[in-house]
Amino acid sequence: MHTNPNTVGDRGTDSHGKVNFQCSDVGPKNCDWKVSGNSEAEIMPKIERHGREAHNMTIDEPTKNKVRSAIHRQAA
Repeated sequence: MHTNPNTVGDRGTDSHGKVNFQCSDVGPKNCDWKVSGNSEAEIMPKIERHGREAHNMTIDEPTKNKVRSAIHRQAA
């Protein structure tokens, strides 16, 4: 499997800088909501809440995987 060094993937506790997510990367292109944190585990609940509240989305496993692939590590 090809691994992009700029994405977090399943390494939710990566400590090499912050992780970032922008809703428009996977959701509506006109949504400018962003979140950052220290790990995927820290920001995933916020992303799920945003998806439910702002876009009336059900965050199932395929959606979580799509979100995980769009979480990027900020250079330290």
